[in-house]
Amino acid sequence: MRDLFATIDLPTVELVPDPTPLGFDNDAEAMQPSPLLVNQYNVAAVRIAERVRQRRADVVSCAPSAGSACGAEFIASYAPRAYRRPLAPSEQAALQQVFDQYYSASGFDVALELTTQVILQSPAFLYRVETIGPDRLPSSYDTASRLSYLLWSTMPDDALFAAAAAAELSTPAQLEAQVDRMLADPRALEGFMVFASQWLDLARIDHISKLGADGFTTPVREALRQEARRFLEEIIFERGGTVGDLLTSSKAFVTAETAAFYGLPAPAAGTWNEVDLPAERRGFLMQAQFLASHGHPNNPSPVLRGLFVLKELMCVQLGSPPAGVDMSIPEGDPNMGPTTNRQNYERATGADLCQTCHSIINPIGFTFERFDTMGRLRSDDDGLPIDTSGAITGVDVADVHALVDFMAASSQVSECVSRKYMLYALNGGDATDDRCLTRDIADQFEASGGSLRGLMRSIAVHPRFNGIIAEAN
Repeated sequence: MRDLFATIDLPTVELVPDPTPLGFDNDAEAMQPSPLLVNQYNVAAVRIAERVRQRRADVVSCAPSAGSACGAEFIASYAPRAYRRPLAPSEQAALQQVFDQYYSASGFDVALELTTQVILQSPAFLYRVETIGPDRLPSSYDTASRLSYLLWSTMPDDALFAAAAAAELSTPAQLEAQVDRMLADPRALEGFMVFASQWLDLARIDHISKLGADGFTTPVREALRQEARRFLEEIIFERGGTVGDLLTSSKAFVTAETAAFYGLPAPAAGTWNEVDLPAERRGFLMQAQFLASHGHPNNPSPVLRGLFVLKELMCVQLGSPPAGVDMSIPEGDPNMGPTTNRQNYERATGADLCQTCHSIINPIGFTFERFDTMGRLRSDDDGLPIDTSGAITGVDVADVHALVDFMAASSQVSECVSRKYMLYALNGGDATDDRCLTRDIADQFEASGGSLRGLMRSIAVHPRFNGIIAEAN
Protein backbone atom coordinates (compact mmCIF):
# COMPACT_ATOMS: atom_id res chain seq x y z
CA MET A 1 0.00 0.00 0.00
CA ARG A 2 2.85 2.36 0.81
CA ASP A 3 4.36 1.86 -2.64
CA LEU A 4 1.04 1.82 -4.48
CA PHE A 5 0.01 5.20 -3.04
CA ALA A 6 3.45 6.68 -2.52
CA THR A 7 2.29 10.30 -2.63
CA ILE A 8 -0.10 10.16 0.34
CA ASP A 9 0.11 9.28 4.00
CA LEU A 10 -1.95 6.17 4.70
CA PRO A 11 -4.04 5.39 7.77
CA THR A 12 -3.00 2.60 10.11
CA VAL A 13 -4.98 -0.59 9.55
CA GLU A 14 -5.42 -3.63 11.80
CA LEU A 15 -5.06 -7.12 10.35
CA VAL A 16 -4.88 -10.41 12.21
CA PRO A 17 -1.41 -11.98 11.98
CA ASP A 18 -0.88 -14.50 9.22
CA PRO A 19 -0.20 -18.06 10.42
CA THR A 20 3.42 -19.18 10.59
CA PRO A 21 3.40 -23.00 10.62
CA LEU A 22 6.95 -23.14 9.26
CA GLY A 23 8.22 -19.95 10.87
CA PHE A 24 7.32 -17.50 8.10
CA ASP A 25 4.10 -15.59 7.48
CA ASN A 26 4.06 -16.08 3.70
CA ASP A 27 3.22 -19.79 3.72
CA ALA A 28 0.90 -20.18 0.73
CA GLU A 29 -0.84 -23.29 2.06
CA ALA A 30 -1.66 -21.68 5.41
CA MET A 31 -2.95 -18.32 4.20
CA GLN A 32 -6.68 -18.99 4.18
CA PRO A 33 -9.13 -16.05 4.26
CA SER A 34 -11.00 -16.22 7.57
CA PRO A 35 -14.23 -14.24 7.99
CA LEU A 36 -12.42 -11.91 10.38
CA LEU A 37 -9.61 -11.24 7.91
CA VAL A 38 -12.04 -10.63 5.04
CA ASN A 39 -13.87 -8.11 7.21
CA GLN A 40 -10.61 -6.42 8.14
CA TYR A 41 -9.63 -6.18 4.48
CA ASN A 42 -12.96 -4.47 3.84
CA VAL A 43 -12.44 -2.01 6.70
CA ALA A 44 -8.89 -1.31 5.51
CA ALA A 45 -10.04 -0.73 1.93
CA VAL A 46 -12.73 1.67 3.13
CA ARG A 47 -10.31 3.69 5.23
CA ILE A 48 -7.60 3.83 2.56
CA ALA A 49 -10.08 4.73 -0.17
CA GLU A 50 -11.38 7.54 2.01
CA ARG A 51 -7.83 8.89 2.33
CA VAL A 52 -7.37 8.63 -1.44
CA ARG A 53 -10.48 10.75 -1.90
CA GLN A 54 -9.28 13.27 0.68
CA ARG A 55 -5.91 13.54 -1.10
CA ARG A 56 -7.37 13.38 -4.61
CA ALA A 57 -5.04 16.04 -6.00
CA ASP A 58 -2.02 13.89 -5.04
CA VAL A 59 -3.46 10.83 -6.75
CA VAL A 60 -5.04 12.02 -10.01
CA SER A 61 -3.57 14.70 -12.24
CA CYS A 62 -6.64 15.09 -14.46
CA ALA A 63 -9.53 17.43 -13.71
CA PRO A 64 -12.57 15.85 -12.00
CA SER A 65 -14.70 17.79 -14.46
CA ALA A 66 -13.41 15.39 -17.12
CA GLY A 67 -15.63 12.79 -15.45
CA SER A 68 -15.44 9.32 -16.96
CA ALA A 69 -12.22 10.08 -18.84
CA CYS A 70 -10.48 11.11 -15.61
CA GLY A 71 -11.76 7.95 -13.95
CA ALA A 72 -10.31 5.91 -16.80
CA GLU A 73 -6.97 7.62 -16.28
CA PHE A 74 -7.01 6.76 -12.57
CA ILE A 75 -7.88 3.13 -13.31
CA ALA A 76 -5.17 2.85 -15.96
CA SER A 77 -2.59 4.32 -13.57
CA TYR A 78 -3.33 2.41 -10.37
CA ALA A 79 -5.13 -0.84 -11.12
CA PRO A 80 -2.31 -2.43 -13.18
CA ARG A 81 0.18 -1.58 -10.44
CA ALA A 82 -2.17 -2.96 -7.77
CA TYR A 83 -2.66 -6.17 -9.75
CA ARG A 84 1.07 -6.22 -10.69
CA ARG A 85 0.24 -6.86 -14.36
CA PRO A 86 -1.71 -5.28 -17.24
CA LEU A 87 -5.46 -5.36 -16.92
CA ALA A 88 -7.48 -7.71 -19.06
CA PRO A 89 -10.03 -5.83 -21.21
CA SER A 90 -12.85 -7.30 -19.11
CA GLU A 91 -11.22 -6.03 -15.90
CA GLN A 92 -10.73 -2.58 -17.37
CA ALA A 93 -14.37 -2.51 -18.47
CA ALA A 94 -15.67 -3.74 -15.09
CA LEU A 95 -13.76 -1.08 -13.13
CA GLN A 96 -14.83 1.61 -15.58
CA GLN A 97 -18.43 0.51 -15.15
CA VAL A 98 -18.13 0.85 -11.36
CA PHE A 99 -16.66 4.32 -11.70
CA ASP A 100 -19.22 5.53 -14.25
CA GLN A 101 -22.12 4.19 -12.22
CA TYR A 102 -21.15 6.06 -9.06
CA TYR A 103 -20.02 9.13 -10.98
CA SER A 104 -23.46 9.45 -12.53
CA ALA A 105 -25.21 8.95 -9.20
CA SER A 106 -22.95 10.79 -6.73
CA GLY A 107 -20.13 12.64 -8.46
CA PHE A 108 -16.41 12.22 -8.97
CA ASP A 109 -15.19 11.91 -5.37
CA VAL A 110 -17.60 9.12 -4.49
CA ALA A 111 -16.77 7.29 -7.72
CA LEU A 112 -13.03 7.60 -6.99
CA GLU A 113 -13.45 6.32 -3.45
CA LEU A 114 -15.63 3.33 -4.31
CA THR A 115 -13.56 2.33 -7.33
CA THR A 116 -10.51 2.34 -5.07
CA GLN A 117 -12.35 0.07 -2.65
CA VAL A 118 -13.09 -2.38 -5.46
CA ILE A 119 -9.44 -2.46 -6.56
CA LEU A 120 -8.18 -3.01 -3.02
CA GLN A 121 -10.55 -5.93 -2.40
CA SER A 122 -9.97 -7.65 -5.71
CA PRO A 123 -8.36 -11.12 -5.54
CA ALA A 124 -5.87 -9.85 -8.13
CA PHE A 125 -4.60 -7.39 -5.51
CA LEU A 126 -4.92 -9.52 -2.38
CA TYR A 127 -3.34 -12.64 -3.90
CA ARG A 128 -0.28 -13.18 -6.04
CA VAL A 129 -1.91 -15.15 -8.83
CA GLU A 130 0.51 -16.56 -11.40
CA THR A 131 -0.68 -17.01 -14.96
CA ILE A 132 1.19 -20.13 -16.01
CA GLY A 133 0.89 -20.64 -19.76
CA PRO A 134 0.60 -23.83 -21.85
CA ASP A 135 4.40 -24.04 -21.83
CA ARG A 136 4.28 -24.25 -18.00
CA LEU A 137 6.22 -21.01 -17.74
CA PRO A 138 5.11 -17.93 -15.80
CA SER A 139 4.59 -14.58 -17.46
CA SER A 140 7.25 -11.90 -17.21
CA TYR A 141 5.01 -10.07 -14.73
CA ASP A 142 4.96 -13.16 -12.52
CA THR A 143 8.75 -13.17 -12.61
CA ALA A 144 8.81 -9.50 -11.65
CA SER A 145 6.60 -10.22 -8.65
CA ARG A 146 8.73 -13.17 -7.57
CA LEU A 147 11.79 -10.93 -7.58
CA SER A 148 10.20 -7.98 -5.85
CA TYR A 149 8.57 -9.95 -3.05
CA LEU A 150 11.75 -11.91 -2.37
CA LEU A 151 14.14 -8.96 -2.43
CA TRP A 152 11.90 -6.07 -1.32
CA SER A 153 8.86 -7.72 0.26
CA THR A 154 6.67 -5.41 -1.78
CA MET A 155 5.37 -4.80 -5.30
CA PRO A 156 7.63 -4.21 -8.33
CA ASP A 157 8.77 -0.67 -9.08
CA ASP A 158 8.39 1.11 -12.42
CA ALA A 159 11.73 -0.18 -13.73
CA LEU A 160 10.80 -3.78 -12.99
CA PHE A 161 7.36 -3.31 -14.54
CA ALA A 162 9.05 -1.86 -17.63
CA ALA A 163 11.39 -4.84 -17.85
CA ALA A 164 8.41 -7.17 -17.63
CA ALA A 165 6.55 -5.25 -20.33
CA ALA A 166 9.59 -5.49 -22.61
CA ALA A 167 10.03 -9.24 -21.91
CA GLU A 168 13.47 -8.53 -20.44
CA LEU A 169 13.33 -10.97 -17.52
CA SER A 170 13.97 -14.21 -19.34
CA THR A 171 17.76 -14.57 -19.66
CA PRO A 172 20.38 -14.97 -16.92
CA ALA A 173 21.98 -11.65 -17.87
CA GLN A 174 18.65 -9.82 -17.69
CA LEU A 175 17.82 -11.36 -14.32
CA GLU A 176 21.24 -10.55 -12.90
CA ALA A 177 21.02 -6.94 -14.02
CA GLN A 178 17.66 -6.46 -12.33
CA VAL A 179 18.64 -8.30 -9.15
CA ASP A 180 21.86 -6.31 -8.75
CA ARG A 181 19.91 -3.08 -9.25
CA MET A 182 17.37 -4.16 -6.67
CA LEU A 183 19.96 -5.23 -4.11
CA ALA A 184 21.51 -1.77 -4.35
CA ASP A 185 18.15 -0.19 -3.50
CA PRO A 186 17.33 0.61 0.18
CA ARG A 187 14.25 -1.60 -0.10
CA ALA A 188 16.56 -4.64 -0.24
CA LEU A 189 17.45 -4.06 3.41
CA GLU A 190 13.76 -4.04 4.27
CA GLY A 191 13.26 -7.24 2.31
CA PHE A 192 16.15 -8.94 4.11
CA MET A 193 14.85 -7.87 7.51
CA VAL A 194 11.40 -9.30 6.80
CA PHE A 195 13.10 -12.67 6.41
CA ALA A 196 15.70 -12.27 9.17
CA SER A 197 13.31 -10.95 11.81
CA GLN A 198 11.02 -13.96 11.36
CA TRP A 199 13.82 -16.50 11.05
CA LEU A 200 15.51 -15.25 14.25
CA ASP A 201 12.19 -14.52 16.01
CA LEU A 202 13.05 -10.94 16.90
CA ALA A 203 9.43 -10.30 17.91
CA ARG A 204 9.84 -12.65 20.86
CA ILE A 205 11.31 -9.79 22.92
CA ASP A 206 7.90 -8.08 22.78
CA HIS A 207 6.14 -10.92 24.59
CA ILE A 208 8.43 -11.89 27.47
CA SER A 209 8.25 -10.83 31.10
CA LYS A 210 10.88 -10.50 33.82
CA LEU A 211 10.89 -9.92 37.56
CA GLY A 212 10.51 -6.29 38.64
CA ALA A 213 13.98 -6.25 40.22
CA ASP A 214 15.57 -6.83 36.81
CA GLY A 215 14.55 -3.39 35.55
CA PHE A 216 13.05 -4.69 32.34
CA THR A 217 11.36 -1.42 31.44
CA THR A 218 9.70 -0.44 28.18
CA PRO A 219 12.78 1.59 27.10
CA VAL A 220 15.02 -1.42 27.82
CA ARG A 221 12.76 -3.72 25.82
CA GLU A 222 12.77 -1.29 22.88
CA ALA A 223 16.54 -0.87 23.05
CA LEU A 224 17.08 -4.64 23.01
CA ARG A 225 14.77 -4.92 20.01
CA GLN A 226 16.73 -2.24 18.19
CA GLU A 227 20.17 -3.63 19.05
CA ALA A 228 19.36 -6.88 17.28
CA ARG A 229 17.99 -5.09 14.24
CA ARG A 230 21.01 -2.79 14.00
CA PHE A 231 23.41 -5.74 14.17
CA LEU A 232 21.57 -7.58 11.40
CA GLU A 233 21.08 -4.51 9.23
CA GLU A 234 24.62 -3.18 9.43
CA ILE A 235 26.97 -6.08 10.16
CA ILE A 236 25.14 -8.82 8.29
CA PHE A 237 23.41 -7.04 5.41
CA GLU A 238 25.18 -3.77 4.68
CA ARG A 239 28.68 -5.17 5.22
CA GLY A 240 27.97 -8.49 3.55
CA GLY A 241 28.21 -10.53 6.74
CA THR A 242 28.32 -14.32 6.70
CA VAL A 243 26.81 -17.01 8.87
CA GLY A 244 30.16 -17.04 10.63
CA ASP A 245 29.79 -13.32 11.35
CA LEU A 246 26.28 -13.90 12.67
CA LEU A 247 27.68 -16.42 15.13
CA THR A 248 31.10 -15.01 16.04
CA SER A 249 31.30 -11.28 15.24
CA SER A 250 32.61 -9.10 18.08
CA LYS A 251 30.60 -6.13 16.81
CA ALA A 252 27.41 -4.89 18.44
CA PHE A 253 25.42 -1.71 18.99
CA VAL A 254 24.59 -0.33 22.43
CA THR A 255 22.61 2.56 23.82
CA ALA A 256 22.35 4.05 27.30
CA GLU A 257 19.74 1.42 28.21
CA THR A 258 21.82 -1.60 27.18
CA ALA A 259 25.51 -0.71 27.65
CA ALA A 260 25.44 -1.96 31.25
CA PHE A 261 24.46 -5.44 30.06
CA TYR A 262 27.91 -5.66 28.50
CA GLY A 263 29.87 -3.77 31.14
CA LEU A 264 30.51 -0.95 28.66
CA PRO A 265 30.32 2.84 29.11
CA ALA A 266 26.92 4.24 28.26
CA PRO A 267 26.68 6.54 25.24
CA ALA A 268 24.74 9.77 25.44
CA ALA A 269 21.03 9.35 25.89
CA GLY A 270 19.22 8.71 22.62
CA THR A 271 22.36 7.71 20.71
CA TRP A 272 23.83 4.39 19.58
CA ASN A 273 27.48 3.33 19.62
CA GLU A 274 29.01 0.56 17.58
CA VAL A 275 31.26 -1.36 19.97
CA ASP A 276 33.58 -4.31 20.22
CA LEU A 277 32.07 -6.71 22.69
CA PRO A 278 34.06 -7.87 25.72
CA ALA A 279 35.94 -11.13 25.22
CA GLU A 280 33.18 -13.02 27.02
CA ARG A 281 30.77 -12.44 24.13
CA ARG A 282 30.62 -12.99 20.40
CA GLY A 283 27.85 -13.06 17.86
CA PHE A 284 24.08 -12.84 17.88
CA LEU A 285 23.62 -15.71 20.35
CA MET A 286 25.59 -13.91 23.07
CA GLN A 287 23.84 -10.57 22.66
CA ALA A 288 21.39 -9.51 25.34
CA GLN A 289 18.38 -9.45 23.02
CA PHE A 290 18.62 -13.16 22.22
CA LEU A 291 19.54 -14.21 25.75
CA ALA A 292 16.80 -12.15 27.43
CA SER A 293 14.12 -13.24 24.98
CA HIS A 294 15.04 -16.89 25.61
CA GLY A 295 14.91 -16.75 29.37
CA HIS A 296 12.13 -17.24 31.90
CA PRO A 297 11.16 -14.45 34.30
CA ASN A 298 13.27 -15.82 37.15
CA ASN A 299 16.04 -17.81 35.47
CA PRO A 300 17.71 -18.48 32.12
CA SER A 301 16.25 -21.27 30.04
CA PRO A 302 18.70 -23.78 28.57
CA VAL A 303 15.72 -25.45 26.88
CA LEU A 304 14.58 -22.32 25.02
CA ARG A 305 18.14 -21.45 24.04
CA GLY A 306 18.99 -24.98 22.98
CA LEU A 307 15.76 -25.39 21.02
CA PHE A 308 16.43 -22.19 19.09
CA VAL A 309 19.86 -23.42 18.01
CA LEU A 310 18.50 -26.79 16.95
CA LYS A 311 15.43 -25.51 15.12
CA GLU A 312 16.63 -22.29 13.48
CA LEU A 313 20.33 -22.93 12.90
CA MET A 314 20.55 -26.70 12.46
CA CYS A 315 17.06 -27.52 11.10
CA VAL A 316 16.57 -30.27 13.68
CA GLN A 317 12.87 -30.78 14.36
CA LEU A 318 11.89 -32.40 17.65
CA GLY A 319 8.43 -33.59 18.55
CA SER A 320 6.12 -32.00 21.10
CA PRO A 321 6.48 -32.95 24.78
CA PRO A 322 4.60 -36.12 25.71
CA ALA A 323 1.07 -35.67 27.00
CA GLY A 324 0.87 -35.17 30.74
CA VAL A 325 4.53 -34.26 31.23
CA ASP A 326 5.24 -31.56 33.85
CA MET A 327 5.92 -28.34 31.91
CA SER A 328 6.49 -26.07 34.91
CA ILE A 329 9.68 -24.00 35.03
CA PRO A 330 12.33 -25.91 37.01
CA GLU A 331 13.30 -24.34 40.31
CA GLY A 332 15.39 -25.34 43.30
CA ASP A 333 14.13 -27.61 46.03
CA PRO A 334 14.41 -25.92 49.46
CA ASN A 335 15.07 -29.33 51.01
CA MET A 336 18.16 -29.82 48.85
CA GLY A 337 19.99 -26.63 49.70
CA PRO A 338 21.58 -24.45 47.00
CA THR A 339 21.39 -25.86 43.46
CA THR A 340 22.31 -24.44 40.09
CA ASN A 341 19.90 -23.79 37.26
CA ARG A 342 21.60 -26.61 35.37
CA GLN A 343 21.04 -29.05 38.21
CA ASN A 344 17.38 -28.04 38.40
CA TYR A 345 16.89 -28.70 34.68
CA GLU A 346 18.77 -31.99 34.83
CA ARG A 347 16.53 -33.12 37.67
CA ALA A 348 13.32 -31.94 35.95
CA THR A 349 14.15 -33.54 32.57
CA GLY A 350 15.97 -36.64 33.78
CA ALA A 351 13.17 -39.15 33.23
CA ASP A 352 13.57 -41.57 30.34
CA LEU A 353 10.39 -40.15 28.77
CA CYS A 354 12.02 -36.70 28.64
CA GLN A 355 15.51 -37.72 27.64
CA THR A 356 14.59 -38.62 24.07
CA CYS A 357 14.58 -34.88 23.32
CA HIS A 358 16.32 -33.28 26.28
CA SER A 359 19.46 -35.34 25.80
CA ILE A 360 19.83 -33.31 22.59
CA ILE A 361 18.45 -29.95 23.75
CA ASN A 362 20.03 -29.56 27.18
CA PRO A 363 23.71 -30.07 26.24
CA ILE A 364 23.41 -27.14 23.82
CA GLY A 365 21.44 -24.93 26.20
CA PHE A 366 23.77 -25.53 29.13
CA THR A 367 26.65 -23.86 27.29
CA PHE A 368 24.82 -20.52 27.79
CA GLU A 369 24.66 -20.83 31.59
CA ARG A 370 27.12 -18.01 32.27
CA PHE A 371 24.41 -15.60 31.11
CA ASP A 372 21.45 -14.88 33.36
CA THR A 373 17.86 -14.42 32.25
CA MET A 374 18.52 -10.79 31.25
CA GLY A 375 21.61 -11.73 29.27
CA ARG A 376 24.06 -10.38 31.85
CA LEU A 377 27.27 -12.22 32.62
CA ARG A 378 27.32 -14.01 35.97
CA SER A 379 30.22 -15.57 37.85
CA ASP A 380 28.22 -18.03 39.96
CA ASP A 381 24.75 -19.53 40.21
CA ASP A 382 23.17 -19.46 43.65
CA GLY A 383 26.68 -19.25 45.07
CA LEU A 384 27.82 -22.36 43.21
CA PRO A 385 30.25 -22.76 40.29
CA ILE A 386 28.71 -22.73 36.82
CA ASP A 387 29.19 -25.74 34.53
CA THR A 388 29.06 -24.64 30.88
CA SER A 389 30.14 -27.92 29.32
CA GLY A 390 27.88 -29.37 26.69
CA ALA A 391 27.68 -31.12 23.35
CA ILE A 392 26.31 -30.63 19.86
CA THR A 393 25.70 -33.48 17.41
CA GLY A 394 27.73 -35.74 19.67
CA VAL A 395 30.74 -33.40 19.82
CA ASP A 396 31.72 -32.19 23.29
CA VAL A 397 32.15 -28.42 23.72
CA ALA A 398 33.50 -26.60 26.75
CA ASP A 399 31.28 -23.54 26.58
CA VAL A 400 29.23 -21.31 24.30
CA HIS A 401 32.36 -19.99 22.55
CA ALA A 402 33.31 -23.51 21.54
CA LEU A 403 29.70 -24.04 20.50
CA VAL A 404 29.58 -21.08 18.10
CA ASP A 405 33.01 -21.93 16.69
CA PHE A 406 31.77 -25.42 15.91
CA MET A 407 28.59 -24.08 14.34
CA ALA A 408 30.41 -21.47 12.26
CA ALA A 409 32.37 -24.28 10.60
CA SER A 410 29.46 -26.70 10.36
CA SER A 411 28.11 -27.70 6.95
CA GLN A 412 24.84 -28.62 8.68
CA VAL A 413 24.39 -25.03 9.82
CA SER A 414 25.25 -23.69 6.37
CA GLU A 415 22.78 -26.06 4.72
CA CYS A 416 20.12 -25.17 7.28
CA VAL A 417 20.42 -21.43 6.68
CA SER A 418 20.17 -21.85 2.91
CA ARG A 419 17.18 -24.13 3.43
CA LYS A 420 15.49 -21.52 5.65
CA TYR A 421 15.93 -18.82 3.03
CA MET A 422 14.62 -21.05 0.26
CA LEU A 423 11.62 -21.99 2.42
CA TYR A 424 10.87 -18.28 2.72
CA ALA A 425 11.60 -17.58 -0.95
CA LEU A 426 9.29 -20.38 -2.10
CA ASN A 427 6.44 -19.24 0.16
CA GLY A 428 6.49 -22.43 2.18
CA GLY A 429 7.30 -24.70 -0.76
CA ASP A 430 9.75 -27.53 -0.21
CA ALA A 431 12.96 -26.75 -2.09
CA THR A 432 14.03 -30.37 -1.84
CA ASP A 433 11.43 -31.13 -4.50
CA ASP A 434 13.83 -29.48 -6.96
CA ARG A 435 17.24 -31.03 -6.48
CA CYS A 436 18.87 -28.78 -9.07
CA LEU A 437 17.77 -25.65 -7.24
CA THR A 438 18.71 -27.08 -3.83
CA ARG A 439 22.15 -28.20 -4.93
CA ASP A 440 22.99 -25.02 -6.82
CA ILE A 441 21.97 -22.68 -3.99
CA ALA A 442 23.79 -24.72 -1.33
CA ASP A 443 26.96 -24.85 -3.44
CA GLN A 444 26.88 -21.13 -4.16
CA PHE A 445 26.22 -20.31 -0.52
CA GLU A 446 29.21 -22.36 0.57
CA ALA A 447 31.40 -20.84 -2.15
CA SER A 448 30.49 -17.33 -0.98
CA GLY A 449 31.67 -18.13 2.52
CA GLY A 450 28.11 -18.04 3.82
CA SER A 451 27.17 -14.51 2.76
CA LEU A 452 23.49 -13.93 3.52
CA ARG A 453 23.28 -11.09 1.02
CA GLY A 454 24.89 -13.40 -1.51
CA LEU A 455 22.31 -16.04 -0.66
CA MET A 456 19.53 -13.61 -1.53
CA ARG A 457 21.16 -12.98 -4.88
CA SER A 458 21.78 -16.66 -5.65
CA ILE A 459 18.13 -17.51 -5.14
CA ALA A 460 16.82 -14.44 -6.97
CA VAL A 461 18.85 -14.97 -10.16
CA HIS A 462 18.33 -18.72 -10.37
CA PRO A 463 16.19 -19.57 -13.43
CA ARG A 464 14.42 -22.34 -11.57
CA PHE A 465 13.32 -20.00 -8.78
CA ASN A 466 11.90 -17.68 -11.40
CA GLY A 467 10.14 -20.53 -13.17
CA ILE A 468 11.98 -19.91 -16.42
CA ILE A 469 13.15 -23.51 -16.70
CA ALA A 470 10.27 -26.00 -16.57
CA GLU A 471 10.38 -28.75 -13.98
CA ALA A 472 12.00 -31.94 -15.17
CA ASN A 473 9.61 -34.86 -15.66
